[in-house]
Amino acid sequence: MLKVKLGEHEKIENELIIDGVPLTKDLGYISQNEKTHLWVGIYDYGLSQKITETFIDEIPKEIWKLELYYPLDFTEFINEIEVGRDYRNSENIEVNFKLYMDIERWKKPFSIEEFSKTMEETVFKYNDKKIKWVQEDEEFASNGCHISCLDFNKNETIKSVLERNLPLIKDIIERVEILLIEKTREGSVVSFFDFPEHVRVPCEQYLVYFVEFLKNIGIDATTEISHKTGKVLFSVTPESKETALEQIREALDIYLQLPNNFTNTNFMSIQMEPKEQQLIANIQHLNGQLMLANALAQTQNGIIQSQRITIEQQQRFVDSTILQQSLLINTKNDDSIDKEEILGGSISLINIEGKGFQINLPSIYRWLRDKIRNE
Repeated sequence: MLKVKLGEHEKIENELIIDGVPLTKDLGYISQNEKTHLWVGIYDYGLSQKITETFIDEIPKEIWKLELYYPLDFTEFINEIEVGRDYRNSENIEVNFKLYMDIERWKKPFSIEEFSKTMEETVFKYNDKKIKWVQEDEEFASNGCHISCLDFNKNETIKSVLERNLPLIKDIIERVEILLIEKTREGSVVSFFDFPEHVRVPCEQYLVYFVEFLKNIGIDATTEISHKTGKVLFSVTPESKETALEQIREALDIYLQLPNNFTNTNFMSIQMEPKEQQLIANIQHLNGQLMLANALAQTQNGIIQSQRITIEQQQRFVDSTILQQSLLINTKNDDSIDKEEILGGSISLINIEGKGFQINLPSIYRWLRDKIRNE
């Protein structure tokens, strides 16, 4: 796919041939660094996508840096992919997601230095995934930095390497964003949600009701919903600094599971307080809106009964578990293990996993303990 035609002398420029067609200056450039070390940059997204179908071991030896315009829809920081050779050993190749940060237009609540430091710390935790953080200037991250992907074979395409690592890159970016926003909102519980557009409004409305749920269990707090790069940012701030944020996180976790647990209307015959009736009404409203969205989606797509697989897939996608499915990374709990210490800490209960099952011993113990205390 890619071929290099070297100029015979200084007056004849080098050429990059893509599927038999020379690269034009409006689509990209080819420059010579030293001797036959060539740098290639592609401005056009369509052409960049086409070049990603190139096998890595088929990239011409003369090309030392290949930069492709490749913006990602989940972050504003990455719009370029780089495939480069190691100057010490041309056989060593890296595939890099390059980050760009404009100092003059930077308007984030955190600094570029804070962003790059958090990126470095977060990427380090993914070392087992064979990626690394590279900052070309130790003092100024804006001068160049990237996430380098090292786990690939030279006989695969650039595209396959990108597609395999994209979920990982997205995971890292989301984790970093949450960590940084939490730092700017100390004393608050911060969560990110990625709701499908057609159910975003009812899901956001359900989150608004969470403040009433907290009030009913004795916690006064305020909530805020905002939108960041297409995602929903939900923050909860207790009015009292003495309120443990972990209590709010546990309450939110329970609250998000309620729509899935209260799908049966038999409980309507139970005598309830007005505040409990309000909670049930909120849950029913959300479930009703999700059912309506599911029905509309089926109608719009012309789904008929014979397309059972498609219907089942959509029902799993737009059902009462949508809140939990849409919750992005919980940075506070990702490094912790659920455990419960008993007998003065001499024994710790942890999860037991087997083939096809998982037993949450800490959860069972806490449930039994609370039940005995209540009785």
